[in-house]
Amino acid sequence: MLDAAPEGLTAHLADASTRSCAAGDLHALLAWTLRQGFGAAPLRPEGLAAGPLLVLTPSALARLGLPAAAPSPPQRHPRSDHPLLHQIRALGWQTDQDGLGPWMRLHPSTGDPACDSIHLAITDWGALYHDAWKMPTDLDASQLACLLGQYTSLMRTPLGEPGACGHKLMSDLRPAPHRHTTTRTMAASGVRGALTQVVDPAPCEAPAGHQLAVDRATQDMIADTPIHWWRPPTADEATRPYVVCLAVNLLHLAGCNEIRVADGPAHQINHPVFDPKMPGSWLADLSSEPHHPMLPPPFASSGPAWHTTPAFAYAAARQPQPQPVEGWLRHAPTVPYLAPWYQRIRLARLAVLERLGITPHMDTPDLLAALHNLPYADPGQRTLLHAIHATAEDAFTALAQPPTQPDQTALAAWPTPDKPTWRPDLLAAVHAKARANLHRKLGQTARDSYFPLAVAGDHVLFATHTPHLSEITDQPNSGFTIGISPGHVRPVATHPMHWFKDLAAEGTNAAQLLKDTCPSW
Repeated sequence: MLDAAPEGLTAHLADASTRSCAAGDLHALLAWTLRQGFGAAPLRPEGLAAGPLLVLTPSALARLGLPAAAPSPPQRHPRSDHPLLHQIRALGWQTDQDGLGPWMRLHPSTGDPACDSIHLAITDWGALYHDAWKMPTDLDASQLACLLGQYTSLMRTPLGEPGACGHKLMSDLRPAPHRHTTTRTMAASGVRGALTQVVDPAPCEAPAGHQLAVDRATQDMIADTPIHWWRPPTADEATRPYVVCLAVNLLHLAGCNEIRVADGPAHQINHPVFDPKMPGSWLADLSSEPHHPMLPPPFASSGPAWHTTPAFAYAAARQPQPQPVEGWLRHAPTVPYLAPWYQRIRLARLAVLERLGITPHMDTPDLLAALHNLPYADPGQRTLLHAIHATAEDAFTALAQPPTQPDQTALAAWPTPDKPTWRPDLLAAVHAKARANLHRKLGQTARDSYFPLAVAGDHVLFATHTPHLSEITDQPNSGFTIGISPGHVRPVATHPMHWFKDLAAEGTNAAQLLKDTCPSW
């Protein structure tokens, strides 16, 4: 963190120490940064270091003579004529393909962006306070540096919004081999299971806007989506005085460590034999399977539709083996690509919760009391907990994110981004796995005559006799457990039954309303 004092710039480091910096312009700042040797070590010896991060406060921005206002979108392009880009080029440096922005990467013109970068975060342009980080505005430079240092030690160096960090963390933990683009020397040896190839998605997997999705019929796209469903209460449920909402902790993270991923393209196969270890997409009619009308449908499709392997495996476990008509399958060797990523996020989250006084071994009453008091706990650690959640959940979205480069965002149909880790098939598999896990738990809980009233992703509503979530979790067959691990549940809110009835009369999914309005923790 750099801020300005009358005598010059002061750098606040993650360990709470400070260093003076005599730089008065960007050139001197970059040279000073290189001399200091800042930056965290790579997360694996076979990978690359992330490069140092400089966070510029408004006072530091003014001292360095940099623009106080963020460039307009057209001016952010790395080839635009913005004065700051002229200055960077004159220094022998350049930005990456994303150009200027609240978060940006600079590297020498003769260097390798993956190896020789210095990263800038400019708070006046929107970094940290006005993006998904949601950092408290009352933290001073030293406190913010320590908080970012804690995130770095638990996760990785923050070089963008949390979702971008989470996406990059996937390849940090399974680094691919990398040769320096200038010297051609081996800069990273890589590990088994890394994603190394840029591959097109199968036509059914391509997200909207991708060139393979042009003129595609709705039924020809992947049907695996989160559950969004509600129903009116039955006569018996309407007599229960309460509606209790629970949330599943990191619904999409839970179970993602089991998903098999192949480094290679998909191949079209007619009438394939289903293999639960084969990643890909399968065309079959899973909507005809009977299910209880008071439960959401297990699959988001009607008629023949494309489903990923986790969805098809859930169908195969519930009924006689369905027969796929067609498949886009990946035959390359597979690994549980997200397993180390899952483990790092899980441990990071547990570490922050422990600092907030919440541990996995607490008795349920003590845990519920601690969760109730969480909004009044240390704001810095709560912000860090929120950042870890955003790192996990938003990283999945980045798997199928449209291109962010200024020269591609306006295209009517854009090509596959030049990133091996751009994998919309993996995003669909994560959605399918989460949906299957949640539906399985809803089915178990229904054996005790507790059926969901509404579901919106990770939020579920039940009609209850008491205002306590334990009425659901204490049932003999309940699929839900109160806890803090991914996949466990926590209470969100309790409302009177008439509140739900009024929303139902308006056609509103009450679970979605709570998901949108209640804090994540």
